[in-house]
Amino acid sequence: MGGATAAAAAAEHYMTLGLPLFEPYRVGIATLDIDGGKVTGTLAAPVGDPRPALPIIGTVSDGALKLTVGTGSDAYTLGFSEDERGLHQVWEETLSVGDLERVVLFRPSADFSDTALALQHLGEDWCGQVYGGLALVLRAETLKSMASPPAALADLDVSATSLTHGAVKAKLKDLWSRLRLASHGGDDIAIDVAVPVGTEAATAKALRAEPALAAVTLPNACTEMALVVVPKAKLSDGGTVSDVKLKTYLERALNRLLSGAQAEGSSVGGRKFKLSGATVAKGANGVPVFTAQVTGESDAVRLAKGGWDQFTLSVTPVVTATDTGDTLSLIPTVSDVRTAPRSGAQVPPESAFKPVDDEAVSIGITHRLVSWLAAAEGSRCDFLTRAGFDEPDGAYSCTNAALDDVAHASDN
Repeated sequence: MGGATAAAAAAEHYMTLGLPLFEPYRVGIATLDIDGGKVTGTLAAPVGDPRPALPIIGTVSDGALKLTVGTGSDAYTLGFSEDERGLHQVWEETLSVGDLERVVLFRPSADFSDTALALQHLGEDWCGQVYGGLALVLRAETLKSMASPPAALADLDVSATSLTHGAVKAKLKDLWSRLRLASHGGDDIAIDVAVPVGTEAATAKALRAEPALAAVTLPNACTEMALVVVPKAKLSDGGTVSDVKLKTYLERALNRLLSGAQAEGSSVGGRKFKLSGATVAKGANGVPVFTAQVTGESDAVRLAKGGWDQFTLSVTPVVTATDTGDTLSLIPTVSDVRTAPRSGAQVPPESAFKPVDDEAVSIGITHRLVSWLAAAEGSRCDFLTRAGFDEPDGAYSCTNAALDDVAHASDN
């Protein structure tokens, strides 16, 4: 919002914490417009929720913000002080009372992406997953009264566990009776569902219109996750990802990484590697996907000594809930991993490479790519794995930074 000296400008989005006006969501979306020290705007639930937005009026002067949310007997007036923490510009409630949570309004300087405004975690103790899945909170009372699920929910893929096959996906319609039984305890039921990467925000917006659902959020469950945040302008033309820019960007980055160069700077290292078959083609959801065959020294590929790695790399650009208005995320997938022992400085023949079953190898390759790119861009990466993987010495690290929360003042 820019403080008291801000001139009249376009409305800005803020996420709010501590305003329990759209439960069960912990985050509200405030849209504020300042004109001559006067503030007008609205507070709303995440996009797609059918509840009407609440009006906001207020004033701002000398780093102090005063807001009234709602009208009549349901109006609440609060005072805030300006701050800045990490990624966020912050307005925090000036006075605290007992153990009551302070109300906070926060935003990144480049605004939130549309996806970030649509998708947040239901609890602050989230563990991971910002793409490929959603969490649904089913109303207990509605469950008990519906013999079958609504059409919009019936074919969703629910994450479940099989006694014989471990983690599996099952259709919601096939689990509906079991969920109805669980609802007799009176508590709403939370389940995680899988959705195609890149469709999370649109799916959440559509599902929030279903009366059977109390909330649609990002899952709080731990899962495999790797992404790197990059400037949107480097990959896009007019807001749309360019196949040419995507291919050029990743080829240049991989040439430097595989050559053993440090992320910082623009130099190229001296290690041998092979990058072939690089293409960009539309994926299943119409999203462009970069694919290439990669062969490189393990020292450069995953900071492991004494070998060569060969694999197929796919990279998907998606706007996720970790993105601001001027970034997007690259999500890598590593498959068909093979390794060969080192027998000189040259790339070994194809016959020397043998398949490897150790998932820590592919995880290590993924971690190296996202953390190296984040260091090269001066941005951030999210990395989380349940595999047996330890960051090697000298590795760049990733912090699982979420845009739907703000660090406490004592953490800075």
